[in-house]
Amino acid sequence: MIVPITTDINRNKDLTTFTATGMVTYAEQIAVLKEFYEAKPTSNVIWDLRELYGPRLSNDELEEIVLFVKKKGHAKRRGKTALVSTSDLDFGLSRMAENYAESENLPWQIQAFRTMAEALKWIHAPEEHPP
Repeated sequence: MIVPITTDINRNKDLTTFTATGMVTYAEQIAVLKEFYEAKPTSNVIWDLRELYGPRLSNDELEEIVLFVKKKGHAKRRGKTALVSTSDLDFGLSRMAENYAESENLPWQIQAFRTMAEALKWIHAPEEHPP
């Protein structure tokens, strides 16, 4: 049986990587995020969405995830979240998540990437703070 979402926590790098494989439901994503925020969350997160297939989240579910993260965000006041996907569909959904996060004024950045190398470079770069 394939585990739809695996979690790798690297405390030395202050980074959690979630790897989604196969078909992943809204409920599974919420459950993983709930567990992440109830523990001591890392500042930086990568969602590896390169191995997804099957039905995807609806726009409403994507927006609900951003709202859930905002509600739980008091546990994580800074950092970055990278969404890595190679398919056009998943990259488009990741860009929508960026827009939802921006409109909700999350206290950390969310950005979509096509490669893991780009995501890691961005994650490890110093945070930019607006003047």
